[in-house]
Amino acid sequence: MTIKLKDVVGYALASQALLDTNSVAVKAYDTTLGGTWETLVFDVQFAAVEGMVSGGGMEGLNVEDTKLRNGYMNNETPILRDLTYKIKACIKAGTITDGLLSFNLGALKKSISKKDINGFHLAYTTTMARINAGGNAAALNTAGFTTAKQTSITTNHDFAWGIQNTKITLKVNISELSAANQIIVKALLASCAHIIKAVRAYAESVSNTTLMKKATQKAVLSTVTPAKPIGVRGRRIEQNQSICWLQHPTLRDDMEFTLFTETGSATVCRMDSKTGTCTAGIVLVFDIKVTLKKMEVPGTGDCIIITNTGVGYIHVAVLRIKG
Repeated sequence: MTIKLKDVVGYALASQALLDTNSVAVKAYDTTLGGTWETLVFDVQFAAVEGMVSGGGMEGLNVEDTKLRNGYMNNETPILRDLTYKIKACIKAGTITDGLLSFNLGALKKSISKKDINGFHLAYTTTMARINAGGNAAALNTAGFTTAKQTSITTNHDFAWGIQNTKITLKVNISELSAANQIIVKALLASCAHIIKAVRAYAESVSNTTLMKKATQKAVLSTVTPAKPIGVRGRRIEQNQSICWLQHPTLRDDMEFTLFTETGSATVCRMDSKTGTCTAGIVLVFDIKVTLKKMEVPGTGDCIIITNTGVGYIHVAVLRIKG
């Protein structure tokens, strides 16, 4: 059975939990696991692997979070166009005395186009510092770039930056590591195998069928391997239209909805008909991810309906995560 590097830490913790749950009996059955073995061998091996994986640059965003992060960054583009226009108007009127270049909008726009999240964060900091300097914010508000619009820059930044800081280990194969690092990982996996075999042998000796089922590599790995989400999809919904996004959703699955149209509005409900329209449901708010299970969606039936309740078309990102 192949174990991905991203799963090794969780697999080791699950193996140790299997031992600790049956500690007294298993350590009496296999005395090599007793005494200080867990502290001086297993814990030391685990710390070495955890430090290598979490501190060795082997982290990144998963595909779904990358799409959401990029979506939040893209949301800034029309806002910045409006901001540029209003800054120029304020400079012309004399209500802003700072030069346009001091707002660092060029760097901010460039970071968005390149999806450079670190550059985006730094440029955002400079831009907001200039907006908030002196009377610039008040002047922009008077010119029509309202406080709410100014806040929307921060909202989109915070969502994008927040996702960036929520990282997962990349799907790197153990075989791709250096020879020295492979030795570190394989030593921990050998200890996990020792634990699982000892628990399995003990369970067989006392005819504990429930524990026997838990004491296999496949069973231990299944407790830590995340369910694979069905990828994020962007759905365009025209004005006064509804779509049946999903039929017969499973009760345990999570469904995520994010409205990406700033001026739009939408609701989500359950209906019996694929062609229904929500008259009441969960209201989607711009840039706010809503996570629901089937029975949390208002209404009855097995069709998950999304209705455009605003003016103009909207874009909604939808994601189903298998439970």
